[in-house]
Amino acid sequence: MNIFQIALSNLKRRKMKMLFLMLGLVIGVTTVVAFLNIIEAMHIDLGNRIDEFGANAIILPKSEGMEVDSGVMTSDLTYDVQKLTMDDIPKIYESSIAEYINIVSPKLIGAAEINGQKSLVVGIQPKQEFTQKPWFSLQAQDGITPGEHPGDLALLDVPEDGLIIGVSAARALQVNVGDEVKVNESSFKVFGIIAELGSEEDGLIYGSLNAVQTLLNRPGELSMIEVSAYCNNCPIEEITVGLDEAITNGRSIALRQAALFREETIDQFEAFGYALSGMVLLVAALMVFSTMLSSINDRTREIGIFRAIGFRRIHIMQIIFLEAGIISLFGGVLGFAAGSLFAKYGGPYLAQLQGAVQIRIELFLPALAISAALAILGSAYPAVKAARMDPAEALRFI
Repeated sequence: MNIFQIALSNLKRRKMKMLFLMLGLVIGVTTVVAFLNIIEAMHIDLGNRIDEFGANAIILPKSEGMEVDSGVMTSDLTYDVQKLTMDDIPKIYESSIAEYINIVSPKLIGAAEINGQKSLVVGIQPKQEFTQKPWFSLQAQDGITPGEHPGDLALLDVPEDGLIIGVSAARALQVNVGDEVKVNESSFKVFGIIAELGSEEDGLIYGSLNAVQTLLNRPGELSMIEVSAYCNNCPIEEITVGLDEAITNGRSIALRQAALFREETIDQFEAFGYALSGMVLLVAALMVFSTMLSSINDRTREIGIFRAIGFRRIHIMQIIFLEAGIISLFGGVLGFAAGSLFAKYGGPYLAQLQGAVQIRIELFLPALAISAALAILGSAYPAVKAARMDPAEALRFI
């Protein structure tokens, strides 16, 4: 009978203890595999939320400082502000980072006189603007439905002479949906009133970009361009560099708030997950240690016989480690399967994910490695103790 057969026979004879040992390994591996799967899904899910909703870069007109002779010994510093125009929009889609561009929303901002009051008017392309900002919704009006989908502004067909007004601006102007207003002597109709947001948008008035450009006598001109880009595979810093290269008359600014929030959320969850995984792995290692040590104490007579018939210390250690290795193989496989299934079906509820958690096959070998490491560490002292056992002392227990 060789060493492998001896180890296998020992496992068969001590099924309950070996099952308890395997349970410790399965729990440890399951925790780590599930945690790594959920963390990866959180990275993708939170990245997609930021990519799909809200601008993460903004393009403003470039300002260049120039020294101008003032007719005296010194010179004055002034600024030449270049303009953004509608011609800059195609440049974004033709740039080196075009594949990462999701939504481009140009704007023109200016002051206008509305019903005798000075107000801030924002020219937008409604579908792009409200797709980029889905938290905007129309305030309910009695008997008035400004479209088939009043809750989704991106689906509304806003007319050229229609205005969408923030709730604070509507109160100040004392207007309701359907009212006609005069904007710089031009007639517009209130298409909808935006529900209260508690931000500066409540005081703005939105109109069609073409109409506002005509109204302000600034044809083709833009005040800014908001860009939503896919940032999971391309950092926002790289995107701003690409935008600067494409639009030489503008400067790009990365909006870091959303990205920082995502990073902080994931970092907090990762810290908690690593701490939890570490504690579970420690408990699993202690379970392996106590089970193997108990097994060695129960096998004192058997080990004494092996030593008496010529087995060396190295052979005894090989038997113990081989038993632990066989158990760790099954524990790693079962732990990987259990962790993957838990992450797939429990992860979306645990981490409040919108999408499904994908099973990562590449974690299979690390799962086996973790299981083997736990088994070896937990069996090291019991194996050494068994190898050092005096045959004469061991045979006294016969």
